[in-house]
Amino acid sequence: MNDWKIFQGNSQPHDEINRLPEPPNWRKFIGADNQMIKQIEQRWQNFLNGIDEATEYSERGKSFRIHSDSNNDRNSVINMVNAALYLRRPLLVTGKPGTGKTSLAYAVAYELKLGPVLPWYITARSTLKDGLYDYDAIARLQDVQMGEKSKDIGRYIKLGALGTALLPFPRPRVLLIDEIDKSDINLPNDLLNLFEEGKFEIPELARLSKEVSQVEVRTYDGMDVPIKDGKVRCQNFP
Repeated sequence: MNDWKIFQGNSQPHDEINRLPEPPNWRKFIGADNQMIKQIEQRWQNFLNGIDEATEYSERGKSFRIHSDSNNDRNSVINMVNAALYLRRPLLVTGKPGTGKTSLAYAVAYELKLGPVLPWYITARSTLKDGLYDYDAIARLQDVQMGEKSKDIGRYIKLGALGTALLPFPRPRVLLIDEIDKSDINLPNDLLNLFEEGKFEIPELARLSKEVSQVEVRTYDGMDVPIKDGKVRCQNFP
């Protein structure tokens, strides 16, 4: 029976993600306050309305096919994706080069209408902070030296793919962590802790929270979103 399956693997966009039941108690996150959630929902909808159908996100999602000689193997892939959706757990995909591991992420995002994939390409030097956000301290120092008195620290901060995925979006985002086997030995454990907590802090903003409680920062995919008290709290597990 396919009734329980949210993801069908047929490259046909639909809103069946709305049928997804509440997460298990041990996978529920506190999330942000209602006002911030509403702000992000509105900006997210505006962002989606401006997406060109000819983007890589759409094209790769449309063309995805599960390369398998067996229907059982195909069904197994689809079942694992759906299990991850129901349990709000990450999915580790392995396989030979060219078998569609990366394209699977684009297929899920396209079919379930979850917006562009957020890719994070791992190297041996990648750290957790690289995926969360980048703070351009040098640019800020240069601006101060040139006499600029702007206190808008948010203009120097950009969320990474991982940090963007943890924002309180109305629907989960698809985060693609590519070639994690190349990472430093500590990164998988760091990711596990982050995924259990569903939140992280941006110290550069947290230190200023008493002076400026809410700051606008840029996301990985170009949105401007509010961050309150320097903390990003997940609402829907990516």
